Amino acid sequence: MKHAFVVIATLALTSAVHAETVSELNEAELNAIDSNNDGFLSLDEFNAFSDYAFQEMDDDKNGTLGLNEAKPFLDIKRFQAVDRDGDSLISKEEYDTQMQKDFEAADQDGNGRLD
Repeated sequence: MKHAFVVIATLALTSAVHAETVSELNEAELNAIDSNNDGFLSLDEFNAFSDYAFQEMDDDKNGTLGLNEAKPFLDIKRFQAVDRDGDSLISKEEYDTQMQKDFEAADQDGNGRLD
């Protein structure tokens, strides 16, 4: 299931997260991410999950994602788009910035949660 969580997080990086993504999760995955079990993903829950996914992808635990670490989840074009400073690494800050933008794009009604 750990791999599934990382894949779900990278859906946000490969394209904006859509509400449909939540509905595609199986119940066990949603329950693991939806920490208060209200059937929605709040920004806090999404951020906690995103942090977990980043840590799981960061194989060498150096606080950045190199191309080899991200390759199973991101194509080169998307990697380069997230790597805003062009140093061939996705920093935690770059990752968090992208995840925030993706959450905002998916939260079409602006209520602070994905449902």
